[in-house]
Amino acid sequence: MEYQVVDELLSLQEMDGNIARSRAELRAIKEESQLLQEGLESARQRESEVAVRVEAADRALRQYERTVQAGRATLKRLQQRAQEVAKQRAAMAARVEMDAARQNLDASETAMLEGMQVQERVRAEHQAAVEALELEQQAADERMAEIRHLSTELADSIAVQMDQRENRALRIDGPARSVYDRVRAGRTSEALAPVVDGVCGHCFTSIPLQRQAEVRGGKTLIVCETCGVILHADR
Repeated sequence: MEYQVVDELLSLQEMDGNIARSRAELRAIKEESQLLQEGLESARQRESEVAVRVEAADRALRQYERTVQAGRATLKRLQQRAQEVAKQRAAMAARVEMDAARQNLDASETAMLEGMQVQERVRAEHQAAVEALELEQQAADERMAEIRHLSTELADSIAVQMDQRENRALRIDGPARSVYDRVRAGRTSEALAPVVDGVCGHCFTSIPLQRQAEVRGGKTLIVCETCGVILHADR
């Protein structure tokens, strides 16, 4: 009779193992979903940061352009003034002022060219970030659809397995089931282990000969005195 109880407990343990694996798989795909969301958020953050740099480059270039336009207007005005002055000292002063304006204009035009290069570079970087985000979004959307489907399937499967498990557990002798549940609630998910070559198949502690004989006799449930699992004859 006790052999039948052990067989029922082994069957229950197999069902519990399957349920645990299904739950672990469900947790794994939920974690994957979280990682996908975090990856997308990082991609969006990168795109947003580069977009801010593009705006800054655009503003800087507009400022450079205004400075160049103002410098050109100033130089043109000074050139006209130099043509109009008659006295030598005034003409020299105008040329000095013109040279200074030309130097300022040259510096402004150089800054504008550098600003154009910066703008081109950050715009290319932004385009790459946008394309990367689009690709990541597409891949994430496809995988998230798969994850939602898998999650539903797993949740339904776990519900069915739990129902089957409860039905199986109800057919097992109450005290034996209590021992089984107590062992599983402890430090190990494996409530039963075989005696192999005289040792516990779970903790590998040597089992006294008398206890081995009791396990083989199958008249009562025997637990390992070291780890507490239910021992059964090797099969």
